[in-house]
Amino acid sequence: MINNPNKQQSSPKTKADVIIVGAGPVGLLIALGLGRAGIETLVVEAHHELLPTTRAMVYMPVVLPVLKALGILDTVLQAAFLNTEGVRWRDIDGKELAHLPLGGDSSSELGGVLLIGQWRMNELILEELNKYPSVEVQFGMRCVGIDDTPGHENVRVMVHGSSMLDEDTFIEAKYLIATDGANSSIRRMLCVPFEGFTFQDFKMIGTDVIYDFIKQEDFTPLNFIVHPKDWAVIAYTGQEEDRLPIGSGKPQWRVAYVEDPDLPDSKQDYLKRAEEQVKKYTKKGDGKFRVIRAEPYLMQQRSAAQPRKGRVMLAGDALHSNNPIGGLGLTGGILDAYCYANALTKVLKQGEHDNLLTTCALARRNAWRGITDKLSQDNMRRLFSEDPKTVAEREAFFRKLNDPEGGKKFGAAVGKGFGNMMLEDFSSLTI
Repeated sequence: MINNPNKQQSSPKTKADVIIVGAGPVGLLIALGLGRAGIETLVVEAHHELLPTTRAMVYMPVVLPVLKALGILDTVLQAAFLNTEGVRWRDIDGKELAHLPLGGDSSSELGGVLLIGQWRMNELILEELNKYPSVEVQFGMRCVGIDDTPGHENVRVMVHGSSMLDEDTFIEAKYLIATDGANSSIRRMLCVPFEGFTFQDFKMIGTDVIYDFIKQEDFTPLNFIVHPKDWAVIAYTGQEEDRLPIGSGKPQWRVAYVEDPDLPDSKQDYLKRAEEQVKKYTKKGDGKFRVIRAEPYLMQQRSAAQPRKGRVMLAGDALHSNNPIGGLGLTGGILDAYCYANALTKVLKQGEHDNLLTTCALARRNAWRGITDKLSQDNMRRLFSEDPKTVAEREAFFRKLNDPEGGKKFGAAVGKGFGNMMLEDFSSLTI
């Protein structure tokens, strides 16, 4: 059951097998996996509704078989844009520097980079969850306390409804999964450190722009701008203005760039500066774009010291957070969702030992520390660094991609490397 945040809310379940805190794509996909297994699941979300933001929108090819296994790929493909052209690096004038192909090798092979805004993905998963009566999603319910006393059968969660802040509601479950983002309140309640660092020299600005970068600027759907100051990501969001079907309206693009963190930070300040910044990337066309949203966010490279504590597990950005260059954050979160749903199903339905959940949690944290962290930092530094060593590595990387003989083979090897983000899926099924 999905509650309507615009109507009076019903009382949530007071007991479930699994509580998920946070109704982003990671939490909702875990719920979908559990719902398909008939596991009683409650998702609680502090906000009253899904929020349209300039957050993640790029999903690497490794997520496609995962979405298929969860039964939602066909629905997503109908609403999203599947970019089979891969990634292109460009200079500030739009000249192509290198190309990484990430599509399938044949027309019958599913491959490509999925482009769809996070909020739209959330909507699609919510609609799919209506098929599964064992899953309930409650908006406007903020988790404010956790009682995970050793020896008790269940973990106990205190939530507050938005209209009755002084009225405590308690929910019990066998397990709790925190998918409430990099600023996870659950992780802090557990006193689990978020190890790593936050980038201090700049903050990223995500803008939604109405403009056809393909027709006007000869861009492709996913582009990285290489420049020491004005480096950026410019990508089609898979959406049209006013939510029209793809190809029937004015295309909406994401232009993400960085700026000085000490600049004025009002909404109007961000919008005004975004107008000037986006101009730098419109050199060939008529330049008649419109910025409809500009939002800042800090970038960091951090992971939880403990991915599981007691009966509480962390997933997605609550477990690990990295810069967004390359779409590895949400990609990794979706892989978390699939692994956790599989592991929980084995424990709750198939009688596997509880230790499997610890193994799963550690595997997801270690995949980030061993693979995603380095990949995402390499992706970002490749765009702006003037360090001689990094410049030499970037040029060598581009040469390999552009090599007429071995470029395709090298590109395929780079693409297959994303599979290392999920060496074990904790499923008995082959995806």
